[in-house]
Amino acid sequence: MVAHSDLEIEIKIQLESFTDYLKLLGYLGPIDRHEHHQNAFFDTPERQLGQAGYALRVRSTESSGSVTLKSLVSQVDALAVRQEIIGEVGAVMARAIIDGHADLMSLNVAPTTFLRTHFPKLAPVLILKFSNERQIKRYRLGDHELDLEIDRTEFSDGSVEYELEIELSDESHYQSVHDSIARILHTLAIPLTIQTRSKFERALARTSESFNSTDRNGRL
Repeated sequence: MVAHSDLEIEIKIQLESFTDYLKLLGYLGPIDRHEHHQNAFFDTPERQLGQAGYALRVRSTESSGSVTLKSLVSQVDALAVRQEIIGEVGAVMARAIIDGHADLMSLNVAPTTFLRTHFPKLAPVLILKFSNERQIKRYRLGDHELDLEIDRTEFSDGSVEYELEIELSDESHYQSVHDSIARILHTLAIPLTIQTRSKFERALARTSESFNSTDRNGRL
């Protein structure tokens, strides 16, 4: 099992419609890689991690699995920056955790080691999950060769959102990359809409809205 700690530096742009999603994919041409993500988030029922500024995710793909502990985002314009601790666990183990057949906190990886040290009584449970289809295209933006990640995310309530994420190696690259992608979106008549919330935050909001709607209708 491999682990590493990193600074996640991303440009996050909302694609406001399926049409915009298709226009961008059509412009970029044949993709280099496709990934299907099953994302599951864990916390205590009292949201102990969320209140402390953390999000704990388990992700499985066809060939890999990971546990990631993310900090709060620092965002300026479209640039989102946060610390993350990642432990690679393999696809089989990740799916077992998501399906409730393995104990997340028993794993010997950096995120759980950190949590056992700082939250010794933590007993996280699954609070939500959703799937994401990611199309990845290696593309030159200005002086930088980067992976463009075009996402189609389906949340548990059946709603779908589209998003462009571009991961940077350094914050100093932000302006030139931002300006280059802005020109492409302008050419395609796609609005440059900054995405200020993570997928987890959006999924959690939908869960809360669904719960509140059920509560109001007396079907709890």
